[in-house]
Amino acid sequence: MKITLGTVQFGINYGISNTHGVPSDEALKGILSVANEAGINQLDTALAYGNAEERLGMFADNRFQIITKFPAVTSQAELENTLEQSLTRLNSTSVYGYLAHNADILIENPLLWETLQQAKKEGKIDKIGFSLYHPEQLEKLLALNIIPDLVQLPYSILDRKFESKLVELKQLGTEIHVRSVFLQGLYFMNPDQLPEKLKPLTTALTELHAVCTANQVAVGDVALNYVIANPNIDKIVMGVETAAQLKQNIQMVCDWKADASLFSKIEAIEINDKSLLNPVNW
Repeated sequence: MKITLGTVQFGINYGISNTHGVPSDEALKGILSVANEAGINQLDTALAYGNAEERLGMFADNRFQIITKFPAVTSQAELENTLEQSLTRLNSTSVYGYLAHNADILIENPLLWETLQQAKKEGKIDKIGFSLYHPEQLEKLLALNIIPDLVQLPYSILDRKFESKLVELKQLGTEIHVRSVFLQGLYFMNPDQLPEKLKPLTTALTELHAVCTANQVAVGDVALNYVIANPNIDKIVMGVETAAQLKQNIQMVCDWKADASLFSKIEAIEINDKSLLNPVNW
């Protein structure tokens, strides 16, 4: 299963279309059970996700590989302490992945990479890396000879700014995880009811919905399977609010029939203001 379960919704209210809020303990247990039964073996979390790490420490029961992320820190000692705190909350002695939540953290303080490498040697981390927001960040880090074992980056049907970097990363042996395949739910929204700031996307979103309607496929099915079909992408980080949503997303993958011509039509949709494809600008 090419899905990694994102957990930001487990600790904070998140997402432009989130209507359920943070799941209860029972609901969270249900989501994790569905994930485990479907063969999803990774969870993606972060210190910044409220109490998500702590809740995973209580309910994940060592059934999953955990990837977590650290915020901006001022020193190598602070990074060591932050890692130890995450491990304590996760009720674990090690994590599969430990990433800078924003690649700028490592660009501004490259010595932190040495701390991550040491923790990897000590067996506390399997894979070290960073979360990217802009292709320029990757270029700066590679120039510093900071070669990631694992990266996370945004990628979706309308936001393909990292396309050229995917092959480069695979050549370096990097495991590539992508987030925002539904662009925080934007693709599901009614194009005529977008918030004022996002109205410049109305035309593109209308075209996307029209292509999907003409081909008798749901927007969510197309958005998810377009990314899954990319051979350079190892995992899709996908958050859900309920177990029913997760089951629906898994079914989207299982039922999909490949259609290259459909993907080509979507790739032809033009975005005038690409900055609006980055949720930080919302």
